[in-house]
This record gives sequence, C-alpha cells and structure tokens, in this order.
Amino acid sequence: MSRLRILNYHNVAVAPAGARLTKLYVSPVRFERQCWLLHRLGLRGVSLSEGLTALARGGANKCVALTFDDGYVDNLEVAAPILNQFGFTATCYVVSGRLGEYNKWDAEELRVQKPLMTADQLQRWLAAGQEIGSHTITHPRLYEIDPLDAEREIVASRDALARLTGKPIEHFCYPYGGYTENTLALVRAAGYRSAVTTQRGVADQGTDPMRLPRISINGDKGLLKFALKAATPYAAFGGSRAA
Repeated sequence: MSRLRILNYHNVAVAPAGARLTKLYVSPVRFERQCWLLHRLGLRGVSLSEGLTALARGGANKCVALTFDDGYVDNLEVAAPILNQFGFTATCYVVSGRLGEYNKWDAEELRVQKPLMTADQLQRWLAAGQEIGSHTITHPRLYEIDPLDAEREIVASRDALARLTGKPIEHFCYPYGGYTENTLALVRAAGYRSAVTTQRGVADQGTDPMRLPRISINGDKGLLKFALKAATPYAAFGGSRAA
C-alpha cells in the first residue's frame, strides 16, 4: 500500500537561552544529518503537492513530505540551502498577516520573538523551488472564534498569498493543529486541496485530505529516533488532536 509520511518542522536553529518548547527547534547540524539520512535510505524530501500526487498514483513510499509551520526566516536562510544540497523540496505554511513580523500568537508563552519571513523573503523561498501553504491570517484557534471570522482567516489568507506570489495556494495548516467538524467544513468549502493536522500518523490513499496526519520532529531527539519516525512503521500509531 502506498503511504506518505509528512514531517512537521518549525525552526531550523539553535534554541535561544530561556526559550520554552525547545523541541520546536532542530539545529542546522541535526537537520542536515536528517536530510542526509533520508537520502542515504533512498528517500526523497518533497513538497506536499508532490507527495500527494505520488500518493494518489501509488508511488509515495520512496518520498517523505517536508513541512514547516509559521514561515520563520531560518526556514529560508538555514533550511532552504540544506534542502537544495540534497535536491529536496518542502512546503512552508505562512501566517499571511504577520509577514516581516514575529510570532505574536505565542511569543509571550515561548519567551522568544522569532522573526517571520518578509514578502521579499517569501519570494526567495519560492524562487528556490519551495512551496507555500496557508496558516491563516493571524494564527488563531479557529474553533474558538466566530465562524465568520474563522472563514475569513481561512479564505482571505489564501487569497492574500496568491495575490502576493502569483501562485495558487492549495494547502492549509490548522493553527495549533486543532479543528472541529465545522472548521473542517470551512476549509473544505474554501477549496483547498489538503489540510494538515498535528495528529500523529502516516497518510494513505484512504486518508481524508482535510485531516492529514503528520510526524512532529522533536529537536531534542537524536538521529535514531528520527530514523524510526521517518522510515519505519513506528509513526503510524498516534491519536487525534481534533478539538
């Protein structure tokens, strides 16, 4: 059976002193080793578009979809050159209303302000052969806000990014991984090709494209744990994060 592993990253950087949730950081050295390992195992890092196309055709077992949440500058300045080194591509989910700013939605909780790509940097990410998706306008918990506001976050973010880049925005990422059936219906009605969650698991041809599971890459863990997640059945077992 064709199955697609979708890896979930945030920052490719060394966690600053005092930052909380250091597992969201994968150091540049570790990220390069992870890409090297995938290559060594005969696996290719691909964007979600390419991964889903391979899944539909029954040929996803030799590729791993790479995704980055939020659109941090280090994705461009650090991750992109490493991806290019191995001929890999990835999808970055962008918070459209925060370009050139920082992670206002959780900076206080995480005790760190992490720079987000500007519009020009986003164009450089695309010029490097990478892909972007929508991560809403302001990164709210969609299931906690008014449905009309949620719809705007879902639709207007896609439209703004499409206008900015001149490219269709086909993929969506639920902020904090949370959704309800109503949220899912809004994303489906908006016409996205897919939406990713934080539910742990591996996608197959029967997986609802609006509830794609991912494998979170914990920067505190070593290469052996990464190999288990990226290339064995280990990651197929997980639980839902639906709200």
